[in-house]
Amino acid sequence: MPFRMARFVFWTGIYNAGLALVLVFPPLYRALGLSICTPVWAWLIAGFLAYTSVALIYASRDLARRGALVYWESLLRYFAAIVLVPAGLFGDIGFIAALLGLGDLAIGVAYMFGLPKELGVSHQALLFDRVG
Repeated sequence: MPFRMARFVFWTGIYNAGLALVLVFPPLYRALGLSICTPVWAWLIAGFLAYTSVALIYASRDLARRGALVYWESLLRYFAAIVLVPAGLFGDIGFIAALLGLGDLAIGVAYMFGLPKELGVSHQALLFDRVG
């Protein structure tokens, strides 16, 4: 089965939805080893993840026109990795945060380099939404 960015983007949107759902329930994310100081912060992050989930699933339906949304999501994934990896390794948020950050880094790289290749456009075109 060949790799398709649209399918990958769709499933990473589903992944975001799953993370959002986990973060809504403090006993669940605590059981997984994630320590967030107060549920309000977890709920705020869950809301952000729910929104990005919808945006990714929406974009996956027509990457040729909506690829810029996914490209910008790669930058968010890098930011998440920059925050989560050190917090998971050296902070008190839990080691699982570092693993999630590494996953975000991998997804961000796949988005940033897979989209231009599959769509046949430049990074600049995706960054400035000059696709489709």
